Amino acid sequence: MTLKIDHPKSTTREMPPLTPRSWLTISVLTILLAATFSAIERQGLLHRLDLQTFDLLVAAQHPMPPSNSVLNVDFDDSFVRTNNAFPIPRLLLAEVIRKIATGKPAAIGVDIILDLPRSAADDQKLAATIEDAGNVILISEFGFANYHPNDPLSLFKTAAAGVAFGDLVLDEDGAVRRMFLRITTPDYRALSLPVALADYATDQHLRPGGRGFLLFGGTKLPLASAQPDTAWIRWYPSAPTPVSVGSVLSSAFDSSIFNGKIVLVGQSSEMGKDLFETPATRAGREKIHGGALLSGAEIHGAATATLLNKNFLRTVHAFPRFAVAFVLTFNIVALAFHSRWYVALTVCLAIVALIYFAAASLFTNHNIWVSFISIQICLLAALPAGLGYRSVEERRLKNAMEAERRQLMGLFERYVSADVAAEIWKNRDNIALAGEERVATILFSDIRSFTAMTAGVPSKEVLAWLNRYLTAMGEIIKQNRGFLNKFIGDGIMVIFGAPLTEGTQEDACRAVRCAQEMLARVDQWNATKSPSDPTLKIGIGIHTGQVTAGNVGSPDRLEYSVIGEAVNLASRLESLTKDFKTSVVLSPATWEQVRDQFTVVPIGEAQVRGFTTPIPLYSVKSSPTVEVPS
Repeated sequence: MTLKIDHPKSTTREMPPLTPRSWLTISVLTILLAATFSAIERQGLLHRLDLQTFDLLVAAQHPMPPSNSVLNVDFDDSFVRTNNAFPIPRLLLAEVIRKIATGKPAAIGVDIILDLPRSAADDQKLAATIEDAGNVILISEFGFANYHPNDPLSLFKTAAAGVAFGDLVLDEDGAVRRMFLRITTPDYRALSLPVALADYATDQHLRPGGRGFLLFGGTKLPLASAQPDTAWIRWYPSAPTPVSVGSVLSSAFDSSIFNGKIVLVGQSSEMGKDLFETPATRAGREKIHGGALLSGAEIHGAATATLLNKNFLRTVHAFPRFAVAFVLTFNIVALAFHSRWYVALTVCLAIVALIYFAAASLFTNHNIWVSFISIQICLLAALPAGLGYRSVEERRLKNAMEAERRQLMGLFERYVSADVAAEIWKNRDNIALAGEERVATILFSDIRSFTAMTAGVPSKEVLAWLNRYLTAMGEIIKQNRGFLNKFIGDGIMVIFGAPLTEGTQEDACRAVRCAQEMLARVDQWNATKSPSDPTLKIGIGIHTGQVTAGNVGSPDRLEYSVIGEAVNLASRLESLTKDFKTSVVLSPATWEQVRDQFTVVPIGEAQVRGFTTPIPLYSVKSSPTVEVPS
């Protein structure tokens, strides 16, 4: 093969200068990036990621103890299954409400829809208990567009202190992060259960406010969305601690723990199908009473506690976030253009991390939620944008080397596998093309009786099947990382150990393995050949020894090859395969390297030119596990 490598002179790589033109380009890139991600965000394409970052900020907080102003009484799965209490019997619910009422709670919310009649006596008993308690708020279901509205039976509505809708706000990923506040339509006006309970217990009312907020008492309540109005629930990575109905009904239970508190009665039983994911359940720090979901009543409890504690979350709107993204993106693009890539990458990742920690601090300490994912993505996109712009500026300096590399890689890949060609390019400075002494293993192969089998056959037919044969052999040589040095008619010369070596022993083992696969491929050829193709037999000679490797030829045509007595001996060994009636002949030097890796057998001695005495020769048995491509 013809090979010529001219190593380019090393040059000091300088960063492109910051000119007025480059500043203008950096500004344009920054505007495009910030505007693009702002538009993507407005289209809602980042909404799911925003919700996940909300959960991440919740999980980053310290766990908080349960609210001391809200308690949950729970029809848990264990109680319901043990007492066959689904659907919840009216008398059982009446007894639970009666027991809670004896503790003088500020309000009782029943998150169980009482829309279907049961036994008239049982319903009357429950209604009487509700009326006696005097502070029970029942739930209705508005349904929105998904379900039909449902109201409690009239006898329960009359007995209750109020009725509020108990619908939950489900985000697109199925989790609950917000609470409804109110619904105001021409046909329906109602408060949500958390607002109704907080209103009843504290006498603080929900009133109209200004743009983006309502008033709860005298405090601004920021809206998460409008029409219908929603607000963020202040979640913490803490598991609630509901009181089991079984404990409440125990004779030893002290109802005074309910004194002055808002009590919500609900069911976490799987049969009630009132379980949901929340940021608290996704925080993963604690199991939620044996499961991984919260009941609707527990979610209403967290929402009610948010209203009572007035730790309302505010959302940073789009324009401030756009301004921050623009300033930071501008600096990252400029840095990527004018500094080393690893400096720009380090600074970019540091700013991305700083944004997260700043958002976590604002969320935890100041009740401010910054939807930061668009800012971070914009910064991460700024890095390749800046590097890409710098790459365009540097392209002229790199064209010569890239052209040379493409030419060299294309040339080498015809003779070795692509990974070996890449390795040759990578180590090109260590390859001595002028000539160097090294130990290599040389493989020669030849088709037996080629002259006789091609006699009288049209040369076009001979060339067709010979090319197919040489192509098949070339593929096997590449698979074994050999250097296909040349085709000599029907013969092949392969080098293992030059221009790259994997160690003398490994080079020799690859040569023997290659020989085995070549023989297996010939057997496959003979088994599947067409009638017009000849039956082939080949001989292979392998020798390991000292060679001189480098460019051979005239200045206008150079060939990378190896020369030396070792090459001649490998060729002579190939010729001896006929005399010893074997397919492979190994020299003693190769035998020494591979005898522990292959089944090698002695085949006798022979007088070989260049040696004063006969030398022992060896052959290798074919491996039954050799697999070759069809």
